[in-house]
Amino acid sequence: MNGLELADAVKTRLTAQITGRTIYKGGVPDGAPPPRYIVVWTSEGDEESARASGTVSIQTPTLWVTCVSRNVAPEQAGRESGADAAAVRRALRNWRPQTRWAVKAESSQPARRDESISTTTFMAVEQFSLRSTAA
Repeated sequence: MNGLELADAVKTRLTAQITGRTIYKGGVPDGAPPPRYIVVWTSEGDEESARASGTVSIQTPTLWVTCVSRNVAPEQAGRESGADAAAVRRALRNWRPQTRWAVKAESSQPARRDESISTTTFMAVEQFSLRSTAA
């Protein structure tokens, strides 16, 4: 499973598991976004060989999930984006998207304010990886 396939699978999973949130893949469309939303980002990640031959047989795409709250109350926005990050972690824990391997949580960033945006906007980021057979 490559990064693009993983993004599709994760978007489908989060849409089913976290109701009431809009889930985007690879970016947010132009226009006014909803008050709370989640964005799924992926890369192709690492490659390795499972044998001494050195032929690539394993791919490990990387996944980042950004949880955003635009609540005008900063403290509430921070809590909301953090709560959505926890929901993402629960939705992906022990989940196997069409592979024998489960998605693995790698790191987590706390909710923090994006000062470059004029409206109150907090984001929390969860990072995952998936070991998979290379295509």
